[in-house]
Amino acid sequence: MKGSQSSFAERCRKRRAAVVRQVQRAHNIDFIWITNRSDIRYLSGGYEGVSGLLIGPQVAVAVTGKMFEHVLPAQVPGCEVFVGSAHKQIADVLRKHKYRRGLGVQGQQLTWARYLALGEALGPRKLIDIADTVSLTRAVKDDEEIRLIRRCVQLAQRGYKALLAQGAGYLLRHSERELAAELEYRMRMLGADRQAFPGGIIVASGPNSASCHHEPTGRKVRRGEALLFDWGAEFAGYRSDITRTVFIGTPSDQMRHVYETVQQANATGVAAVRAGATSRRVADAGWDVVRGKGYGDLIRHGLGHGIGLDVHEAPGIGAGGSQPSSGDTRLRKGMVVTIEPGVYLDGIGGVRIEDDVVVMPGNKSKCLTTLPRSLQKAVLPV
Repeated sequence: MKGSQSSFAERCRKRRAAVVRQVQRAHNIDFIWITNRSDIRYLSGGYEGVSGLLIGPQVAVAVTGKMFEHVLPAQVPGCEVFVGSAHKQIADVLRKHKYRRGLGVQGQQLTWARYLALGEALGPRKLIDIADTVSLTRAVKDDEEIRLIRRCVQLAQRGYKALLAQGAGYLLRHSERELAAELEYRMRMLGADRQAFPGGIIVASGPNSASCHHEPTGRKVRRGEALLFDWGAEFAGYRSDITRTVFIGTPSDQMRHVYETVQQANATGVAAVRAGATSRRVADAGWDVVRGKGYGDLIRHGLGHGIGLDVHEAPGIGAGGSQPSSGDTRLRKGMVVTIEPGVYLDGIGGVRIEDDVVVMPGNKSKCLTTLPRSLQKAVLPV
């Protein structure tokens, strides 16, 4: 256990050093104050009770309260743990290390009140926004992170298979809310820490499946309708994100065409994921299939996104073409992204198919998700 903790501490130390070097090249600062929870976990291992992480050359200080002072040191090997007011602790550490230049902060994480309090504690020195530096660094996963994400995929798939193995008749007898609860229960019983989504698992039946982020209700699926599952498992802080759409009995010709379109867009998008490809190119590959089938006006979201400590993180893979985009990122080895095209017919139903894909060395990628995608497998006999 000590060897494992030592190895983890070294990984975190290297991550902190890389972030500090990157920020210091771009800004005239000495130290960085990290307040994003996922960034704190990535750089230190701390996942509960850390109000902030101060990092700099040879410095790593996790600030916490009295409630967590005894448990936090085991979470953050290689970091000092300070108990008390975050702003006072920051100021004390900076004075101790003869801080002279600006302090890097994560502007999107600071309320106006905290910004003012931090500025008052530090005096005349500048607060400089480092923006998304850490999240962009997190986008490239190491082997251990990929192993954890793969495990999350496996847990999610096994829970889903166990639920669907009970047959269409079982699904017909239960509400969206009940199916979401059972899917989470099955994943937890298999070893997941919890389900992966901040808003909870999505189960959407019939016309509800035309809502991209539907919140499960007491509605039950009916024969011939679509039943959409969007779910994931969380383990050791990492997450998976998968979507499958099934039909309870024979779907209409219209929904059959929608499904085949989304399936082709998914396969094309997955095939486009490789090192060196831009996120825009991947998005165009998938969404051009949808546009070519006449559903271009129904594109409502990006083709995918990065996944890791957050269920949605860098890089974003947008709508491509003339549609709004969150930017263009060149994919790199070690990135893990989702590909999730969807087509939604209001009042009728929708189809989304989502897979988790890791960018491999060379001109390759590997789809971590292995659940069936064919229409034949998606139709559950009643």
